[in-house]
Amino acid sequence: MNLSIEEIFDFSLCCRHFQYLVTDDSFCKTIVRANIPFSLEAQQAEREGGYARALRRVVKRRRAIAEARPYVVAIVALADSHVFSSGKLCYVHEESIAQRWLRILDLHNPSGQETVIDIPRLTEEAIPDSENCQDYSFSVIHNAEGITSCLYSVTLPTPEDQLLIIDTENHELVSTIRLESTVRLFVRNNKSYLYYGTHSEYGADGIPKWVLRFFDMTKRHLSRRKIHLSNLVGYEIGSTVCFEIIDGYLYGLSNQTAFEVEEIDWTSYYYCFRFRLDEPDPGKTQIMKKRDCWRRQHAEGPIDDRWGFLKLEQDETTGKLRIIESRKEWLTGQSGNRRSYYTTDVVFKDDVEGTADEESEDNTENNLPDDPLIMLLESSSNPNYMPPPERLPRSIHAGDDGIIYDLSKTHLRSYFYASETFLDLIDDPSPLAACTQRLRIRAGKKMAAQSQELPAASRGSGVQNFKGKEKAAEVQNRIILWPGYSDDPEDCCSDPTLATLSRIMNPKDHQGDVSTTNDERSIVYTTGGGTAGSLRALVWLSFDPAAKLTSPRRRSEGLVASTEAHDEVGCANGYSGEREDASSPRDRKAVHNLDHDEAGGDAIKPAVAGVSGTHHQNVEALSESSTAITFILDKGASDWARVEKAMYTYLPRQYV
Repeated sequence: MNLSIEEIFDFSLCCRHFQYLVTDDSFCKTIVRANIPFSLEAQQAEREGGYARALRRVVKRRRAIAEARPYVVAIVALADSHVFSSGKLCYVHEESIAQRWLRILDLHNPSGQETVIDIPRLTEEAIPDSENCQDYSFSVIHNAEGITSCLYSVTLPTPEDQLLIIDTENHELVSTIRLESTVRLFVRNNKSYLYYGTHSEYGADGIPKWVLRFFDMTKRHLSRRKIHLSNLVGYEIGSTVCFEIIDGYLYGLSNQTAFEVEEIDWTSYYYCFRFRLDEPDPGKTQIMKKRDCWRRQHAEGPIDDRWGFLKLEQDETTGKLRIIESRKEWLTGQSGNRRSYYTTDVVFKDDVEGTADEESEDNTENNLPDDPLIMLLESSSNPNYMPPPERLPRSIHAGDDGIIYDLSKTHLRSYFYASETFLDLIDDPSPLAACTQRLRIRAGKKMAAQSQELPAASRGSGVQNFKGKEKAAEVQNRIILWPGYSDDPEDCCSDPTLATLSRIMNPKDHQGDVSTTNDERSIVYTTGGGTAGSLRALVWLSFDPAAKLTSPRRRSEGLVASTEAHDEVGCANGYSGEREDASSPRDRKAVHNLDHDEAGGDAIKPAVAGVSGTHHQNVEALSESSTAITFILDKGASDWARVEKAMYTYLPRQYV
């Protein structure tokens, strides 16, 4: 079957006779394994079953992102700091010096409970000398595979930094590692190995370089050997460098190739390497060849690096890795700038290992362009040149032309390849209240206009550099802003759901200083905390149709605000409980019930910003309580870790 999962899903909506396409597990099992075997939903189906549900969830998630229509909007906690990774929200909540807690909430599978770690008791066990020390800092660095890494730092009587490795699923302290440096500290791990690195080792040229250490989780052993990444340029993780553990390999990526600016240069490359987690041997490190790492030509125009991001992502269909980079460029021949999103496949030759052979094979010093600047080259010059390959339309998503929003007002800049959508979290105040925070999602879905014949594109000419004379489509974006606020304050006040949504996304007394993170399903951001000692509100936006905030008090007290009115123009993309494209009222009801099972009994319908001007925001309201009540469910094996009711179940009333 050559249909995509989106087409299969839409085909099932034609009439009730085709509903088996998305309800029959045996049929959907084949479709899921063939089309989306590497998605989170498919991996969960392999463990627990439910392939039909996995197919529906993936389609709805992709479309919710493309339409900027989250299923859940909620304040989930008040915190001092947080880290969101692998679907787990790890946040530190402090009430006093002796009352500090690390709380871990699973947002991919919320159960109304969260792991709570008593930080003072944990540090007393991990570092006995800290028993009488109260002036210390504690922060979460990373969380993955049930392992949480935290940084403990103290300055008196002597400066000391410790990396605490905690098995939060079994409430066990795995190890404590004394750190030599914390400069740009990062941690990556799976169940068996943990790697941490710092940008702290100086080379002979006096320039700081990345250095790694690795810890064997099964043997509880820290290797003495350091792994020096002398060729990895860049220091800003997420902007110029990226590290990830995927399928038993540690990957490193940079969009820079020289520690110093070359005065005469033509070509920019990525630098990407990997090595097996159980074989951190420099001689067995694989490096992508330059011919596969072409990034851009310098002649394409200058870049505003403040707007860029860099990441590695695994394809949900093939499992192959790709580089995704956002660049804001002044392209050649254009007076304005544009944000564009570029994808490059990660390619390694498994039969070629080491660096020496690859570097000699990729040496392009004697293959320079016919350019008068060659006469200015000196023996110390290190120019790069490669005839640029043709860019295919599928590897480029041209974003906005010109400056749309100021950088200080654009708090999240992300790209979702599976949905072909760029997504920003922006502060877009009403013209009538320019100083009042009003956060919104701004999504740009890649749309193909009518095909046209393109001339043979000149090499290296930016986003127009498609493969010559092929049938290509003019790329356009469908821009959607959500929530669909009106600039008339009376309209907002007349819509109680919209007003509630605004209060949750911009909580009173917790505005400004917005910090964001995201994964393939959710956005988490903090807002507020501008004054010393004040907590920040943690807001969760989820595009997963199975997302819910489980609490027995919600249903009994009627605390879920939801409207189920249909969009005046119908639901053309056909998902959620708002479908109107079934062939009969009976079929519509059946399809509606089909959607309800994604979130179980507490199903939350997606929030929709209708293009007709009618707004249907369905908001997950917060639990009402005037006091913070602690519900201890399981103390666990350790006296510093236990399971409690999640904080969102007893947040004060003003956060609803």
